[in-house]
Amino acid sequence: MGTVVNTELYDTLGVSSGASGNEIKKAYRVQALKYHPDKNGHSEEAKVRFHQVSAAYEVLKDEHKRAMYDRFGTSDESQWVAMQGRTGYGPSHGYGRASTMSAGDLFAQFFGGGSTTAGRRFFDEDEDEDGLGDGFGLFGRRSKPARQRGPTRGPDIKHRLRCTLEEVYNGKDTKLALNRTRLCLKCKGNGGIKYSVCSECKGSGMHTRTKRHGPVTQSWSSTCGTCGGQGTLLQPEDRCGDCQGQGYYGERKIFDVRIERGMEEGQELIMPGEADEVINTGYGSEKVIPGDVIIIMEQIAHPKFEVLPHRDLKLHNCKVGLKTSMCGGSVWIDSHPSGKQIKIEVIPGEILQSGAVKCVENLGMPDGHGKFGNLYIQFEVVYPKSLAVETLEALESILGKDANVLEVEGKLQGAAEKTKPSEEHVLSTGLANQRKRPKNDGPKHGRYAKRTRADNDRE
Repeated sequence: MGTVVNTELYDTLGVSSGASGNEIKKAYRVQALKYHPDKNGHSEEAKVRFHQVSAAYEVLKDEHKRAMYDRFGTSDESQWVAMQGRTGYGPSHGYGRASTMSAGDLFAQFFGGGSTTAGRRFFDEDEDEDGLGDGFGLFGRRSKPARQRGPTRGPDIKHRLRCTLEEVYNGKDTKLALNRTRLCLKCKGNGGIKYSVCSECKGSGMHTRTKRHGPVTQSWSSTCGTCGGQGTLLQPEDRCGDCQGQGYYGERKIFDVRIERGMEEGQELIMPGEADEVINTGYGSEKVIPGDVIIIMEQIAHPKFEVLPHRDLKLHNCKVGLKTSMCGGSVWIDSHPSGKQIKIEVIPGEILQSGAVKCVENLGMPDGHGKFGNLYIQFEVVYPKSLAVETLEALESILGKDANVLEVEGKLQGAAEKTKPSEEHVLSTGLANQRKRPKNDGPKHGRYAKRTRADNDRE
């Protein structure tokens, strides 16, 4: 513990400046019960003493307030801000108020006699709606000192972690490095051990000047030239060697990150309180309550698969041959994110058309609890460029006898074919913008034989 500038609060409780927290609490119990107004006929002397004991305890029971009091020798939090120097670190909480509870309630609060409403007010009651405190409710109302603003919460650090579909499906362990600022442990963020209050500005960091022009008074302030607006002076030899007087240092932190199976796009992993402890502002460096480190899962687009809602997967353009699409058979999927080769059986008689979508249960994304979404497969039928003559004749013979085929053909042709005049044309594989007639390499016999110019002239 460093040198204590002022021991007045310790003297009020009757303890030394090196007393432990338990010793301070014990001394407060004794002094508070001794000077409580209920036990002293509400004498003015008891009221004053009880207020002094309560105020001293409110500072010394809090480690941060006690450290600031030891350092600056004052319990006025507004002066702490001005006297803290470069960092502008502020106190974490304001003063509490003296109790309105009876001596019996005070005794019960410390010795387990129950938690009363008055007891709760004693430690954490805020000011009334009208802005007036009721700290000494027995003695009449008084104004409550303004509560000083404590350190603000610093910003979160967000990082988007890009993962492949396979990594999301199977889970992933990775390490992430983060550069952040941390308070110096040696000087507790103060930059040094021995500070002195600037004698020029009395710790305010500002010079205020006043000038009168008849009935008009003009005041203006300027930054203290001696301390540069810090309010305190730190000699070079007193600077902290660990942080070079900055009060903080940069740290490279390695985090172990686990991407659970089935995490969804945009889902977050939160590491509370792992962000910066000191941030740079327009006024210099400022101590803050560390924010969180937030890892946001971002999935890299897959060339074949698409993740759908409800952890379903869709496989686009799964190619299947003409024979399999008509007669059934096996379709193999070798790019499933599980890393396994998936075999899909097409039932004979269930004709697959290009663009058709079929569902296979439990082949989608995992949910982390042993369940899976569904896999939707969009098929693309791959047709051969040509067929052998024998195949064509056999297909015509077979399909021409199938009632289902004949029914479809009949619907497509319609009754208009017989009643309206028609023209006959032959499909060509040539490009529409090419004037050269495409070469006909078709079969040379039967219905599928090559047609000659003489054949066309005879028609």
